[in-house]
Amino acid sequence: MNTLPGVWLDDLTQQEVASRFDGKAVVLVPVVSAGIPAPHLPLKTAGLIARALCQKLMERLAVAVAPVIDAHSFSHQQTLGQVLGDRLDTVRALGARRIAVLEISASPLGTLEVPGEGLVLRFGDRIGDGEYLTSCLMALDPRSVRMPLLPASSRSEAFAGERGMSAEVDRIAAALVSMWPDLI
Repeated sequence: MNTLPGVWLDDLTQQEVASRFDGKAVVLVPVVSAGIPAPHLPLKTAGLIARALCQKLMERLAVAVAPVIDAHSFSHQQTLGQVLGDRLDTVRALGARRIAVLEISASPLGTLEVPGEGLVLRFGDRIGDGEYLTSCLMALDPRSVRMPLLPASSRSEAFAGERGMSAEVDRIAAALVSMWPDLI
């Protein structure tokens, strides 16, 4: 059986977490916020793209990925801060010492901080671009795109989404490896 270097944190048992988190494990905490997507895209768009990016990162690097936090589902920044703080406390309680918050957003969510040996990676200069989101969704789940509602001028295509996500994964992986070279 061919196993990935990375893993979804939720897939591990308490015992597996203890053996994996030797103080060197890197935990990714994805936080997404893309607002209300275009009329032809479902509400799940940003979360689906975040999970796809994390899956591709797990195929490359020995990271454990926590469940995605959807910042748009909270009405106040303070609440997001509390939820993120709770998630960070949980992964620290599991033994994680190296944590990266992966913020995927069209605009910065405010001051997201990771105390200790941590990193906040902000990606999303293209998240606000409807063409990019549509192209990504066409690559990931084409039946979710409401084609009759897609503007006639759209140049979205699945291949562009695949290329865009691949470039994002390259950038995220490079940032993680520059912080923690032993991830390779």
